[in-house]
Amino acid sequence: MKKMKVLIAVFVAMIVFTVSMHRAHAEELGPANPDSTTKWETTPTVVDTSSNKLRLMKSEPIIADISKWQGNIDWAKASKKLDLVIIRTQHGSTDEDTYHKKNEAGAKKYGVPFGVYAYNLAVSSADAKVEANDFYNRADKDAQFYVIDVEQNTSLSGESMRTITNAYIKQLRTKTDKKIGIYVAHHLYKSFNLDTSKADFVWIPRYSTSKPDYDYDLWQYTDKGRIDGINANVDLNRLNPNLTLDEFLNDTDSSKDDNSESSEEKANGDNSETETASVHVDYHSTNPKQIVLNMDTAQYRNSNLDGTTKTATLKKGQVLETTALVNSTQGKKALQLANGQYITADKKIAIQLSADINSYYTKKPSYVILSKDVGAYSSTSFANSTKMFNVKKNTILTIKDIAYTSTGIPRLKTVSGSYITANKSYVNVLTSQFKDYVLTKPNYVKLTKNVNQYSSISFTSSTKSAVLKKGKLVNIKSIRFTSAGTPRLQLTNGLYITANKSCLVAY
Repeated sequence: MKKMKVLIAVFVAMIVFTVSMHRAHAEELGPANPDSTTKWETTPTVVDTSSNKLRLMKSEPIIADISKWQGNIDWAKASKKLDLVIIRTQHGSTDEDTYHKKNEAGAKKYGVPFGVYAYNLAVSSADAKVEANDFYNRADKDAQFYVIDVEQNTSLSGESMRTITNAYIKQLRTKTDKKIGIYVAHHLYKSFNLDTSKADFVWIPRYSTSKPDYDYDLWQYTDKGRIDGINANVDLNRLNPNLTLDEFLNDTDSSKDDNSESSEEKANGDNSETETASVHVDYHSTNPKQIVLNMDTAQYRNSNLDGTTKTATLKKGQVLETTALVNSTQGKKALQLANGQYITADKKIAIQLSADINSYYTKKPSYVILSKDVGAYSSTSFANSTKMFNVKKNTILTIKDIAYTSTGIPRLKTVSGSYITANKSYVNVLTSQFKDYVLTKPNYVKLTKNVNQYSSISFTSSTKSAVLKKGKLVNIKSIRFTSAGTPRLQLTNGLYITANKSCLVAY
């Protein structure tokens, strides 16, 4: 009997020991993403990269995201497996990831490309701006992209998560021109209704053998990946099959290289037109015929552009006709103007204008009013990666400057530093006295004075028509603006009257 009791005790002890070992192993290799309390759809599969089972296709890169929960990483080992790593910077503003600097340094030391992400806890748009600033300031500036991790409804302001996330992205755009992505929970995708057009890529977690139901660039498919050098489970991700890793990391849009006029001025300096020939000067190869000056530029009597033959300084923004491209005796190139004088042929200074330049404003206005919704961008290059936010129709903007893309398309720079289109179909120039006028189309107006009608928006004696009496109610068909930015009201009879508030009341 004693032997039997001993055997039973030993058996029970073995069971307890086995359970304990399993529990310890489960704790050591638990889910990689304890930030979230939600299980993503199904039980994730265990993927062990040490046996190369991860690579379902020969070209499939290994992409992991990591945080402090992975502990100390042996980057010498992990780097041999990782093609890309995404490193957590913070969990809201108050909780900076204690391992992010160490992980960034390890990735850099062993040549692993990396991006960074921040778990969003912003309770309002204002709070989102604070989190965005903290995220940018904390993350290593060698990161190739930034991601906002949206996994829960954090709003306490009554604003939607769409509004809060837009504010987060908008603020980040003021800090960086690198790609910004959104990580959004699969089960919350519809209810959050995030504006994914504001982001450069979308990253969706779904722990399943089935890919996400929504458009995605990156799919987090398990939180039980295993990688040499990482002593914990790790999240693993797959690219959209239509994307290569190079395409994901690099913006292939050539327009991203366009620079604003301020950076070009700094690069060239005030005396760039008198420089000797140099490999960094990119000259026109043919006569552009019509150019705009991107900075104040010297004009000369001869094509050598010699300081002793300078005749004038032409102002930035001037549109000029060019009749010939000339090689100077000093190896430089010059453009001959219609007046017979010469300027540098440097493409960064004398920008060739777009063929449809007449569709754009080429002189800086003080104010504009939008006739359609337009995008605001962080540079003259209008691309998803530089888009900051949308500006609504009828918004009045103060313009600081006018700049040009490398292909000669004008952009309007606002006082806030963003760029909008200069296309006349989208913006109207406003007179500096715009506050004296009705600026948006009313349904009708009541005249407080006798006013003249005109057959065109140009109010001259030759276009004057019949007088409308004080007190009359007239229906309004549209509103139009003169080239000087003065608004006119078009009546349903096709004629025009003033939009000056001293002469009428709008309804």
